[in-house]
Amino acid sequence: MNIEVFSIESDCDVPKRQNGQKNMNRTFVKWGIRLTGLLIAGTFIFLSYRYFHLGEFLANTQKFFFENPLILLVVTFSYLFSFLLRAEAWRLYLGKSVRFSSCLQGVFLSLFINHISPFKVGDAVRVGILSWREKNIKPEISAHSVVVLRIFDMVFLVLFSLIGLLAFSKTFIFRFSLGFLLLLSLLGLILIFILYKYRPSFVSKHIIFFKEALSGRNLVTIVTLIALSWALEGAVVWGVTKSLGQGLPLYKAIWVNSLTVGGQVFQITPGGISTYESVMTAALTSFHYPVKDGYMVALVSHSFKFIFSYIVGFVLLIRSPITRIKQIKTLLLKRGKQE
Repeated sequence: MNIEVFSIESDCDVPKRQNGQKNMNRTFVKWGIRLTGLLIAGTFIFLSYRYFHLGEFLANTQKFFFENPLILLVVTFSYLFSFLLRAEAWRLYLGKSVRFSSCLQGVFLSLFINHISPFKVGDAVRVGILSWREKNIKPEISAHSVVVLRIFDMVFLVLFSLIGLLAFSKTFIFRFSLGFLLLLSLLGLILIFILYKYRPSFVSKHIIFFKEALSGRNLVTIVTLIALSWALEGAVVWGVTKSLGQGLPLYKAIWVNSLTVGGQVFQITPGGISTYESVMTAALTSFHYPVKDGYMVALVSHSFKFIFSYIVGFVLLIRSPITRIKQIKTLLLKRGKQE
């Protein structure tokens, strides 16, 4: 009798234990990211104290934005086209019944929100925008697609970074990074195993979504679009270094950008200020750039990305009905409480 009672109580407590473990893991990861972000922010404060001079920053900004219009045009077009490719990859993943304009709005508003929010909450807005505009797409499918495409993004950022570490003979960092990547992969597999053990129907359902979305030639097309989009974003670093007189070859610029954007997972400030500059400065100094010059390239290139995100964000908000803006505000408030 006692055994039966104990068994019943244990079964009832299983969901509670699972939720408690899930919340504890989430809190651990969240604070780990924030602590790392704070350490990187400390590096940025030190760099700014040592190397920031307003007059020099304004002079270099003028060089990039006003003295080289052709380079600025190439950089702007490349950066814009990178987001068009990501929007198309998202549309293909969801299926042809989804409008390209809906995906593009989601991508651009996500970019804008990430540049005004201290944490990366843009993906939540991306899911919401698609659900509001495309009534035939369930929020569950929308969220699934955003998560999968984010994983693809990180795969290519890591891949470009590792290829660069090998190509540029940075073997020690490569080995360390590879070990860290293997550890993350192992943790990911453990998480999938736990999910499959306790939520088999949930995992099976998302595997079906995944297989359907990447059937036929879809996989090759989506992967190609995402890879090209991140290669195109490297044009920003290429253009800034060229404008400031220390041009970096495009393949090196792609590596620097991939490493820098990958570091944005530790974002704790709007647009990843501090994380972006610290990581890019470190990446550029590995090519024997003076720290001062690498820091300046990071500041100017990040300024360009901020301006771009604000322009597209304001244009979309101006064109959106007031109800849409209120919905975004509500979504952000909910997300903020979760953080």
